[in-house]
Amino acid sequence: MQKPSFEELFLKQLPFESKNLTQEQKYAFNELKRRKEVIKTDIVTERNIELKEIYNELIKAKLSFKNIIDELSPSMLKDNSWRNKSFRRYDIKINVPSISGGRRHFVNEAVAYIKKVWLEMGFKEMQGPLLQTSFWNFDALFTAQDHPAREMQDTFFIKNPEKGKLPEKRFVDGVKNAHENGFKTGSLGWRYKWSPETAMKNVLRTHTTVLSARTIAALKKDNLPAKYFTVGKCFRNETVDWSHLFELCQVEGIVIDPDVNFKNLVGYLTEFYKKLGSEKVRIRPGYFPYTEMSAEVDVFHPVRKEWVELGGSGIFRPEVVKPLLGIEVPVLAWGLGMERAISMYYGITDIRDLYKNDLKQLREIKAWLK
Repeated sequence: MQKPSFEELFLKQLPFESKNLTQEQKYAFNELKRRKEVIKTDIVTERNIELKEIYNELIKAKLSFKNIIDELSPSMLKDNSWRNKSFRRYDIKINVPSISGGRRHFVNEAVAYIKKVWLEMGFKEMQGPLLQTSFWNFDALFTAQDHPAREMQDTFFIKNPEKGKLPEKRFVDGVKNAHENGFKTGSLGWRYKWSPETAMKNVLRTHTTVLSARTIAALKKDNLPAKYFTVGKCFRNETVDWSHLFELCQVEGIVIDPDVNFKNLVGYLTEFYKKLGSEKVRIRPGYFPYTEMSAEVDVFHPVRKEWVELGGSGIFRPEVVKPLLGIEVPVLAWGLGMERAISMYYGITDIRDLYKNDLKQLREIKAWLK
């Protein structure tokens, strides 16, 4: 008769405590563990508790806790029942679990503050849909129909519905003439044949400046002077990385006033960023198709010790204003990146961290206080 193996002997002698296994049994145990559903292992934790001598003395003393209270209630204060009683001691250094109350998302806190700043400066808020025709998103802003910004690699075009409606004929004719010949502004325009079919294509708005164009078109001479702002989403066909998002927020503003000039533009931007905590603001020359003069807006990063670009600004060209408003009047305009400003305040180095909704970050991040 064949001699039984270590494994067979082990199975017949189960159960075992692992601490009592012999070398042969340990070998059999390890071999059987490699096989599926042959043996089951339970982990049992044993704890031995021993009272120190002082606790035995306390038990013998038969202490009474009837006159010890945990908290002081309004009724105790009223009937004086707290008198002649002792309060339980609390260890204020002991580790306790943190309690996180409900609060706004820190990005929403920043948005609310930014809106408050512009409202306090006398601006009205403008709003509009995320889906726009290319007419309002590009053409009304004097962006040529062959401009690289209108390519698929930069813009999200909509398949359904692929096209939208053009506005009133007077706006269409004005914008068409601005592109083709300058529309009585002294400009030669872009000097090409403007296509209404191209202007009808639907896109996700690539900037909030589209709202500025629509707001100007809705104004009348009697409404001037006027100041508007918005804080809204826009979309770019970007590769997402530490400094780029395909969905971003822009802080937009316009001032339509016959008496304003470039110095006023610098003043508005400087005041805004000071209210956001940036003392050093730099305005330097830039280029945008729909503004002249054009300027980039930089603020000094106190930690990185360098200037950081936060947006663009300028004065709308007559080719933008006259077809929409009917007259030439200075329009100060700016479009500022909100995420970068927020990242600087919170010390966030990866812009994606603004929206990842990490619970630990949301609970621990400081409130937006200015």
